[in-house]
Amino acid sequence: MKVSFPITSAEILLKCIPQRNPIVMVDTLYAFNDNKVSAGLFVATTGLFIKNTTLQEPGLIEHMAQTVALHTGFGFYVKNQQAPMGYIGSIANLKINRLPIAGENIHTTATILQEFAGITLVDIICQINSETIATAQMKTVIAK
Repeated sequence: MKVSFPITSAEILLKCIPQRNPIVMVDTLYAFNDNKVSAGLFVATTGLFIKNTTLQEPGLIEHMAQTVALHTGFGFYVKNQQAPMGYIGSIANLKINRLPIAGENIHTTATILQEFAGITLVDIICQINSETIATAQMKTVIAK
């Protein structure tokens, strides 16, 4: 399947992640390969995780998790297969330097450290322009 980046089609993105509105926290897939995925989110003025035009911590963490889910889901999408359901297994070393505000674009990169038997360990960096706003290590698990 031929694809070109960035992918902003909600139809394609929703085939890659299990979440549905109002919890969809990715709107762009910038890049994908076997070891890395980059995704984005334009921060709206209102929404489930928005308070006083600021995306709150749970929303930023959900954005990180959905970026990881895009890695798995897009791999299935290009094979014309249905993406599996997954869960956050653990979050470690979470550091939030600041929260994004409405009108900003978050650009998040997840680098795969290990992947085995449906368990994926990643390093995640969230940036706005060149400013790192959050980092974490996350383990996700594909549901059986």
